Amino acid sequence: MANISFSTPFTKNFSHLNHSVGTTKIQLRGNVLPSAAFNKRVVVVVQNQSATAKVQVIFNDTDTVGIMLFPEQSISIENYNGFIFAVSDTAATPVHSATAVV
Repeated sequence: MANISFSTPFTKNFSHLNHSVGTTKIQLRGNVLPSAAFNKRVVVVVQNQSATAKVQVIFNDTDTVGIMLFPEQSISIENYNGFIFAVSDTAATPVHSATAVV
């Protein structure tokens, strides 16, 4: 499985988290924008690391469906300041998230 990596002089650090996502929606990230970075751009990447499971990435705590990530797919979101949730069609699906302030 490939790791997420970027090369740019403006990105200082990515904050990485590994998650185990099951059939019940869980929160991957809290409010992703640090309070000291309101004038900066935020990049969020979510990667489905499973070779077989599908994961839905949801951006609202009351929604039950979201953007579908098929096996080994990822999604990136820019300028997002909110919560990120995920749910899988399979128990214990490995999901990776990374956040950076650019």
